[in-house]
Amino acid sequence: MRSLFSIFSIFFRLGCWSFGGPVAHLGYFQREFVDKRQWLSEQEYLELIALCNFLPGPASSQTGMAIGYQQRGVLGSLVAFAGFTLPSMLLMIAFALLMTTQLSNDLEAILHGFKLLAVVVVADAILKMLRAAIKSHWHSALVAGTAIAVLLLPGAAAQLIILLFAAWLGYLFMQPKIYNQTHSDLSEKSTSGAKVSQMAAIAFVAGWALLLVASWLLPSTAWLESIYRVGATVFGGGHVVLPLLSAEQSITSTVMASELLAGYSIAQAIPGPMFTLASYLGVMLGSGVLGGVIATILIFLPGWLLLLAVLPHWENLRSNRTLRGILGGVQLGVIGLLAATLYSFVWVGTVNAAMDMAVVVGLWWLLCSLKWPVWRVVLVAGVSGLVAFAG
Repeated sequence: MRSLFSIFSIFFRLGCWSFGGPVAHLGYFQREFVDKRQWLSEQEYLELIALCNFLPGPASSQTGMAIGYQQRGVLGSLVAFAGFTLPSMLLMIAFALLMTTQLSNDLEAILHGFKLLAVVVVADAILKMLRAAIKSHWHSALVAGTAIAVLLLPGAAAQLIILLFAAWLGYLFMQPKIYNQTHSDLSEKSTSGAKVSQMAAIAFVAGWALLLVASWLLPSTAWLESIYRVGATVFGGGHVVLPLLSAEQSITSTVMASELLAGYSIAQAIPGPMFTLASYLGVMLGSGVLGGVIATILIFLPGWLLLLAVLPHWENLRSNRTLRGILGGVQLGVIGLLAATLYSFVWVGTVNAAMDMAVVVGLWWLLCSLKWPVWRVVLVAGVSGLVAFAG
């Protein structure tokens, strides 16, 4: 059994260099926990991704929480979340306090190199997922069809509908034999597992109700409910957070659109989950460092509670024939979604010239062929970004 400190330290290290957004995070998790440490199999990892993409909340962070839960239960999930989120939260709070909206040219160049590395990490993760999940031409057709649909019909609502359609196709046509019948450590850790699930579901509803009452009694606290509600209802990952938060009157009445966009840009440039945009907003809304911490907790809390409500029953759920078919369709749909996201959110705006493509190829060779450790490739990526910008 892994210690809580080791779980925290591993996730903290990942939180310090996981550039590239939610899809890249899944790639880093695969390399660390499937390929390197073998804490779970590729099939189990795919199932986790499918489950977390089907729940509202920050899918990549929820995947990390689930991996922590696998190792040490509820405390493990909290420690994994804290380790992965802490670097990004601190950076976003610092940016808000310093009102930093402009980066130096050299720093922009280094961050550009990190984004080029994210292209490699995401592409490598997608290829590995394809090798693990594709068993027939029908499977590849579903992946390709999902990717095409997501590219032609962007938006969180469209993505959810597409994944629901993939789930329906899985229910109709997916054969249970494609699943490896391996034991999952995501099942109940003790006889209290069902109670944990019930308490998490109750806390999810009760927390929302309390924040609604507080926002009615004290209108100045309405932004707390807004941030919790966004965390409880967002589908599609960190990129969807901006349009949802920008629609909240309790936030936009205080934070100008330019300030919101500046925070969003910073959240994309730094490592870790993009949901820490809430950390920035908590400070900007006049509540200082404490407000930033509270906002961080509130935007991640509902996704964590929903995950706890499901994970103790995961072993029973994953052995259900009907659910296995549905989940198989969702798994393939998620791979198609990630492939489309590789282009629309990772590639576009990052690979803009021949020099960028040359850096991507070089980083691919170092990471995937020579099998260099990620920290060493991160250093090379930063230097390459400086060279690419200079060119």
